[in-house]
Amino acid sequence: MSRVLLGYDIQNAKRRRWALRQLRALTACYQESFFDCMLDRRQAEGLWERLTEELDPAEDGLILARVDDQQPQPLGERWTTGGDRLFLVL
Repeated sequence: MSRVLLGYDIQNAKRRRWALRQLRALTACYQESFFDCMLDRRQAEGLWERLTEELDPAEDGLILARVDDQQPQPLGERWTTGGDRLFLVL
């Protein structure tokens, strides 16, 4: 099991509610559109597949990052832009 941080920016209310239900089933640890989950690799890949099948890449943003609790400092930064969306992974 690893700690996974998942964030979304979903434009359509129906898709957003669907994604929220999927993620709330995995964790009670979330704030707004960011979720902190404990998942193994298979679970993380399955979640990513389910979410990306339902979301619209032209309108929605989605990011999943594994968090290494043993690292004393962030491993690096990755910026992704898609329209006006901006995501930072530490």
